[in-house]
Amino acid sequence: MARPPSPRSATARVKPPTITELKREVLTLAGVSSTRELKRTNQDLRHLDFRLKASWRTALEVLQQAAAAYPHWDTQPPEEFRELFAAIDEANEAYGQSIEEGLRLSAQLQKAADDLESLSGELLEEADELRTVQAASRRQARQRRLN
Repeated sequence: MARPPSPRSATARVKPPTITELKREVLTLAGVSSTRELKRTNQDLRHLDFRLKASWRTALEVLQQAAAAYPHWDTQPPEEFRELFAAIDEANEAYGQSIEEGLRLSAQLQKAADDLESLSGELLEEADELRTVQAASRRQARQRRLN
């Protein structure tokens, strides 16, 4: 007759997940690739020290609870949030347009500055030529006076 497994051997077979496994699961569930991103995107996890296995367990529990509480929240948010998201999208669109306008104006200013710099160089050359002409005419005037 075969003996039934002892309770001690049954529990010994179930290994708790390693810190690497916990980390992989948490990062996948959160949709990020690093602990820095995880802390930045999840306010509830900022206080955790991710050097500890207990912190990874806590993060996993928090993310699992959030996923269970809002299973379709990303695809079908409540109406009040849809309005808020629409307002955010409008503001984002306006901000993008103002950035494009700013870049366009900046390019125009850069072109104007380049044109002014070019004109300044031409005027400096012309001034040098006038100085040369002036010096020559002074020499000629002196020569005439001396003669």
